Amino acid sequence: MNRFYLSQPFVACYENSLDAYVPELWANEGLAILEANMPMASLVNRNFEAVVARFGDVVNTRKPGSFKIRRKTDGTTLVQQDATATNVPVTLNQWFYESFVIRDGEGSKSFQELTDIYLRPAMISIAEGIERALLGRVHAFLGTPAQRVGRLGGLSASNAKDYVLEARQALDINKAPAEGRRLVLAPTSETAMLKTDLFLKANERGDGGLALTQGVLGHILGFDTYKAQNVNSVLTGADTEALALTEPHAAGFAGSLEIVVTGTANEYVNVDGNDQPTYMTDATSGAVVLNEALKYAVLDNAVVTRYKKCVIKGSYALGWSKVVTVDGHTSGKPPQVGQLIAFGTGGTRKVYTVIETDVVSGTETDLYLDRPVEVALVNDENGWPGPYGSMNLAFHRDALALVTRPLALPDNRTGVMSAVVPHNGIGMRVLMQYDINAGGMIVSCDILAGVAVLDSALCVPILG
Repeated sequence: MNRFYLSQPFVACYENSLDAYVPELWANEGLAILEANMPMASLVNRNFEAVVARFGDVVNTRKPGSFKIRRKTDGTTLVQQDATATNVPVTLNQWFYESFVIRDGEGSKSFQELTDIYLRPAMISIAEGIERALLGRVHAFLGTPAQRVGRLGGLSASNAKDYVLEARQALDINKAPAEGRRLVLAPTSETAMLKTDLFLKANERGDGGLALTQGVLGHILGFDTYKAQNVNSVLTGADTEALALTEPHAAGFAGSLEIVVTGTANEYVNVDGNDQPTYMTDATSGAVVLNEALKYAVLDNAVVTRYKKCVIKGSYALGWSKVVTVDGHTSGKPPQVGQLIAFGTGGTRKVYTVIETDVVSGTETDLYLDRPVEVALVNDENGWPGPYGSMNLAFHRDALALVTRPLALPDNRTGVMSAVVPHNGIGMRVLMQYDINAGGMIVSCDILAGVAVLDSALCVPILG
């Protein structure tokens, strides 16, 4: 029997016409729900083999190479080129799961009823985790001001076309292939796009008006365009302080900004008019220095928003993939889902995206990050939450890779019913076991994955 469709023999606990405790059924249905809720996963480079793996295993994928131009004349000998490709190791360190109990009183419900009650919410949660882990890697492409387009909070109907054209130009300069380009937008950015005639006029788009009636953007200016609710986007509610410049500065200025500041070096600050994800490398009162030159000119008395630090509670080793707890933020203003957060200073500064939060108290919050920590975190170390705005992605599919592998099935002697079902590049594992103490059947669904940046030149963030 095929190992990946193996299900252990069991005695049905309840009778219903759909055999609701067959793990293969749950895995197949779960994959269908999952696929419908994670469009980003289908837009990036995929590497899948039906080979059982464990958490922490390394899979080697390949960054596509290229050939050089060659020309010949009659009688010349052909010179063969090797189709080179760079090896990229991807660690399988993203183990997404959901687990729930089907109580005894619900065991007689149909499989479809149980799916709606339990499986659909579980799969949407896993899909959100994968989507946020992928989209959250936008921080890896922020680079220098020249490597990103637009202003945080500044995307509008009047400049949307210009921003997309600038991103397209940047990808052209970086020699990104024209085929396979995608544009993924946050809801607020999509709304700004839809207010633009370019995206609405059916006679110009040839889509019969779908952009207006259904919000389907389609192929725009060389990009297959999508809306994704999990694009990094934070608009309100951050822990901030409003400051002000005391004189104007031109674009390209890299000296000290005249600001009376009470903050701490390494905190994110946003200068109105520049509107970039900048942070302070020096926070001497009256002489603030940013980590990069101004991309755009700023005016006298421009508002400067300081994003207040928080503090790590507990210590976390390199590779830690569970919650990281922070405290010390203003009550009710913790780091938010979709917000950047940095830890460390100088060469050890690492930027992450918050993909889930759990409030512990008004000033203490558990955070899940877009990937395991890359430098050990120490108790009472500072954390630096990021700025308001959206970070949309204009990219070629080979900018990012998503690698998934099936997890191993438990030993037959454990009494756990189990199945692994691969479909369209993703392997879902479902485990089932009756628990007397829980008073029902415990169902666990999980996926093992890894996310890696393949080529930082193939993605241009569009700030909005």
